[in-house]
Amino acid sequence: MVKKTFYSIIAVFLSCFLLVVCHSCGLKDKNAQEGADIQGDTLKMQDSLLLADTLTALEHLLEKGVLVAVTNCEDFNYKMYKAHPSGFEYDLLKDFCKMNQLRLEMKVNDNLDSCFMLLDSGEVDVIATGVGLTKELREHYGLTDPIFTAQCVLVQRMPKNWISMSTDNEVENQLLRSPLDLAEKTIYVSRGNYAVKVLEHLSEEIGKRINVVECDTLNDFELISAVCDGKIDYTVVDDYIATAGSYGLKGLDTKLVVGVEHPIGWVVKSHDADSSLLTVFNDWIDKAEQKQLRIVMTRYVKNRRLFAQKPEEANGHISPFDKAIKKTAAKIGWDWRLLAALIYQESRFKVDLESDKGAFGLMQLMPSVMQRYNVSYDSSPEEQLEAGGKLISYLDKTLQSKVADSLERVKFVLAAYNAGLGHVLDAQRLAMKYEKAPDVWENNVDYFILNKSKPLYYRDTCCRCGFLRGTQTYRFVEEIMERYHHYQNLVD
Repeated sequence: MVKKTFYSIIAVFLSCFLLVVCHSCGLKDKNAQEGADIQGDTLKMQDSLLLADTLTALEHLLEKGVLVAVTNCEDFNYKMYKAHPSGFEYDLLKDFCKMNQLRLEMKVNDNLDSCFMLLDSGEVDVIATGVGLTKELREHYGLTDPIFTAQCVLVQRMPKNWISMSTDNEVENQLLRSPLDLAEKTIYVSRGNYAVKVLEHLSEEIGKRINVVECDTLNDFELISAVCDGKIDYTVVDDYIATAGSYGLKGLDTKLVVGVEHPIGWVVKSHDADSSLLTVFNDWIDKAEQKQLRIVMTRYVKNRRLFAQKPEEANGHISPFDKAIKKTAAKIGWDWRLLAALIYQESRFKVDLESDKGAFGLMQLMPSVMQRYNVSYDSSPEEQLEAGGKLISYLDKTLQSKVADSLERVKFVLAAYNAGLGHVLDAQRLAMKYEKAPDVWENNVDYFILNKSKPLYYRDTCCRCGFLRGTQTYRFVEEIMERYHHYQNLVD
């Protein structure tokens, strides 16, 4: 019996020992597998980084698909005109982006030094402000070929009562007509402007001091207005800016040239031996740009009637209904400029617009929605906006549990506003099925909205609302967000 018990104990001990050994081997195998997986992930990451490092500056830009540009003088280079973004530099940039299949994103900063800080930090890809292409800049940055040439001119007021003066000589004798006349004068220029170097060089040439004051808060157009208003006596700007900026202002003279002709172009970050980005800019300048430049020059400089009209968004206005839009936006927690962008897309701010599908008013509410929120065809703009706001709130609350990020959720709400909530929920379910992020719009859910007209998707068992011509909804969201971005740039 004792012997039998002894053998039993031995058997149990051996079983436990073998179990531990097997478990240890299993752990080793598992750890080895996990180590191999981690090592594999690391190698993949390294390969990805190596691939990223081999991309040229141009390839990085094309991969991103967006050109981010900064400009200044927003009333000339970039503004809203007849409810559309426009401007001297903006139109040129749009032509470049169209040729290279890029989306354009704009930033505005009147301080040229700040523009270079944005470029240095990588926040923008190009400075498009009509920069003078100097040797000093070329040592630190990539400079495009000249887009055009310009000369610096002095902006000064005509003498008092010049209209009633009997002869031209009497007028001329009271104006500065030689660079030598600038000695001991105080001249205001915008911060970082090429005119600073021109005046410094001129001061050396004439052997007398010229007092140059660099302004951080006023751009070239504002300085021209300041001369006209008598707040300052002189400013120096490029001739094309002087021509455009002085239009409609009485009593200004811009005839005195104070510098030689100099090249004007754009600036990108220096990429050492990689000139791919500069090459594509220069190809555009050499080939397609010259025709476009003539068109833009005619539109903004030679045809100066454009500058007799202030943009609609001057002084922070977008539409006649701004006050009501702000009130509704505050109730639903939206930026009022976003709501204004939606209303523009729907109705162009036409209060009695009716579509062929029966949608009515500023926010193009369908009859069923109008009935739900007690709106009729006789309702005031304020009542229409309030009803539209209630619909937006409903969509937002419904989607809140599915898209936690409020900024991201805006795009889902816009899509639902256009196509209906059911189609958006279908697209989210499709995204989950095809292992895309159901709470991210761009390159995820938007793909299934765009392609919901294909049988593969709208006949899928996870779809409950069937066919959708998604191109319209896709563009609806994209165009509103783009307009909102412009409103953010140009309207406080």
